[in-house]
Amino acid sequence: MEQKNSPIEAARQTLIQLMQRKLPPTPDNFRSVYDEIMGIQSVDKSAELGKTLEKVLNQAGKQKPKYIAIAQAINPLIEKGDWPKVEEQLTKLFPSAAAGVEEANWSVVIRNLLKQLEVSHKGVTLSRKKEGLSKVLVNFASDSDVLAQKIQSLISSWGLSGTADAVTSLDAAIEVPAVTTGNPPQANNDSPQQSISNTSTSVLNSTQWRDMLLRAFELVIIPNLEAVPEIHQKAVNLLSRMRKASNEQSLIICAADLKSILLSLEMQRDQQSRIHESLLQLLRLVLSSMGEMVQTEDQWLYAQTTVISDIVSKPVSLNTLYDAESSLKELVYKQSQIKPALTEAKDTLKKMVTTFVDRLVEMTESTSDYHDKIEAYQQKIATTDNIGELNVLLNSILDDTRSIGLTVQRTRDEFMNSQKQAIAAEKRIQELTAELDYIGQVAHQDYLTGALNRRGMDEAIEREFNRADRHNTTLCIAMLDIDHFKKLNDTLGHATGDEALTHLVKVLKDVLRTTDVLARYGGEEFIIILPDTPQDEAVKVITRVQRELTKNFFMYNNERVLITFSAGVAERALNEAPEALIPRADAALYKAKHSGRNQVVGADILPNVVV
Repeated sequence: MEQKNSPIEAARQTLIQLMQRKLPPTPDNFRSVYDEIMGIQSVDKSAELGKTLEKVLNQAGKQKPKYIAIAQAINPLIEKGDWPKVEEQLTKLFPSAAAGVEEANWSVVIRNLLKQLEVSHKGVTLSRKKEGLSKVLVNFASDSDVLAQKIQSLISSWGLSGTADAVTSLDAAIEVPAVTTGNPPQANNDSPQQSISNTSTSVLNSTQWRDMLLRAFELVIIPNLEAVPEIHQKAVNLLSRMRKASNEQSLIICAADLKSILLSLEMQRDQQSRIHESLLQLLRLVLSSMGEMVQTEDQWLYAQTTVISDIVSKPVSLNTLYDAESSLKELVYKQSQIKPALTEAKDTLKKMVTTFVDRLVEMTESTSDYHDKIEAYQQKIATTDNIGELNVLLNSILDDTRSIGLTVQRTRDEFMNSQKQAIAAEKRIQELTAELDYIGQVAHQDYLTGALNRRGMDEAIEREFNRADRHNTTLCIAMLDIDHFKKLNDTLGHATGDEALTHLVKVLKDVLRTTDVLARYGGEEFIIILPDTPQDEAVKVITRVQRELTKNFFMYNNERVLITFSAGVAERALNEAPEALIPRADAALYKAKHSGRNQVVGADILPNVVV
């Protein structure tokens, strides 16, 4: 049987993951999931090819600027695997070959140009012809093949003068290629070599700016419009048009639409900001109302609402929201525990009062009957002299007296039993309240995962830092974050996300050493304190956890779901405070995230100086 971490088993698990994620089994998808399972980063030959081509084309671009634009366009296409467009970009390097035309015959081109300069064309003066020819020579002096084509297009536009296609043909002949998007340089008296250098710089700068602006539009503006489908689609269409824009007129149209979209975005962000502030204000009002309602009845609930009110009064961040969530969960937990006991106590009290009233009525009725009987017996005794009848009356009186006594005794016993039940219920409520008050004051565990919460983490850090100072030992802090956790929540639901967090903590506790301390830092982020551990050893510990996590699959509806995490590890410098060490671990985590995820990255080790 193959081991779980063998290549064959990993390949089998890769196919299973592709099927569960509903991804086509393409080489790229297979390699990505396989690397994720094995915790490696294999070489992407397509990316290496793209880098090589980009390097060669940039080198060639020093002489011919068009190579630079193609170099910048070709690498993203190789990463996407869009080979038809790669072929299209490479074909631009050899336009005459792509068109099946032999290399430009300059003798024919020049002869035709001289002839057409002398020919009279309606609406085209000789001065205008020379101006157009000058622009073509300046814009395309660095590429002889393209220059020949543009001269031919310019000559053709003179022949179309007076027709509907004249302006379009003229623009196509003199405009700079779409990838440059820059304004064509004006004719000057510089040397040809200087013109080539200026054109190269212009192409490079304009292309870089264009790519950066398009990328910013795609990654920043469009995602912020998802809440408004109509505007979002309009922005997506505009991005497509901007990428294809090839002349000044199309750019002007795009700029007008962009202005409209930016205005919509500003209004949307303003609305979101107002909604955000209104929700916070609503939460503050609810908490304030709850605090006033329970202040005199339940000090624990009042204290918790005060804590949450203090949290939401500060600027909102992930950490403050996590703290508020933890406090609310503790509050809900207490309510869920105390409510059944309160209900039981109320039922007991109701039952006792009902029994008391029933027995009181029964006693009243019995006592009333007893008095009526005694009066009747008294009248009979007064009117009889017969000893036999007196004995019968005496026996009846004794029976009735015994009956009323039994009724009183039974009622007393029931009263005592109800009283005992009420006292027991009250005692349970007091014990439960005391226990929950203790939990609210000293509990340091995270409600969901069982790891330490922020309060417990702070105490553990203080304790371990003091111990490291006393014994002059090393200490590391690791910060880890579950990869693609938002996607997991969106796909499988938040309840499943909570179960995944619990599963991760279980694996962590099984693998970590008894001296290591695990705490939930916020959301899907965790802090691990590794006492008396240098950084290289700490990285090995966290890597071992990663391997174990890939073996222990998280189960969802009897299906395996692979969970991975990225981590940053930082070793404490001499006297370094937690406020400095934790951000260094966080920065290393950031590097791990941007190195392909499912990575463990160590921070730069600081020299042992007083911080």
